[in-house]
Amino acid sequence: MRLIALLLLALLAAPQAAAAPSAPAAPADTSATTTVILVRHAEKNPHPSGGDAGLAVAGLVRSFELARVVADAGVRVVYVSQFGRARLTGEPVAAAIGDTVRVYDANRNDLLAERIRAEHAGSTVLVVGHGDSVPLLIEALCGERTPESLEYDRLFVLTLGPGKAHRLLRLRYGAKPG
Repeated sequence: MRLIALLLLALLAAPQAAAAPSAPAAPADTSATTTVILVRHAEKNPHPSGGDAGLAVAGLVRSFELARVVADAGVRVVYVSQFGRARLTGEPVAAAIGDTVRVYDANRNDLLAERIRAEHAGSTVLVVGHGDSVPLLIEALCGERTPESLEYDRLFVLTLGPGKAHRLLRLRYGAKPG
């Protein structure tokens, strides 16, 4: 009898618990420092305009060099554009952190910038884009303009602080593109 009373009590309480309002999502920590590492995809195979033929051997080597270079940076997430050459560049890093790449639209850098700020505050993020899209993403994130076209060995480290505070490091990695 006591067991039946407990079961009835549990059944009566269950709908109330299920209907209880959930706590609102915690807002992004605007005081946290976020680090965004940005690179152009590695060397690609020749392809027709608008096409995508993957990475050349030099590009595959560079993709693994990128994984080595950022191994101790604390990368938590890897974003790559919708093109295979970007995915192939970012996959070794994602594999090294036990994750998969997340695809973004290289034509909508504003959306990726918002997502990084909202979902990855206080984290380190790697973004693999293109010679023309990486400068636009940097501008969307911090307002700073960078060169319009990038070589394959460029690596940017953008540190976003509270408000509009930021620092942009311009680095190179791997062999000089030939």
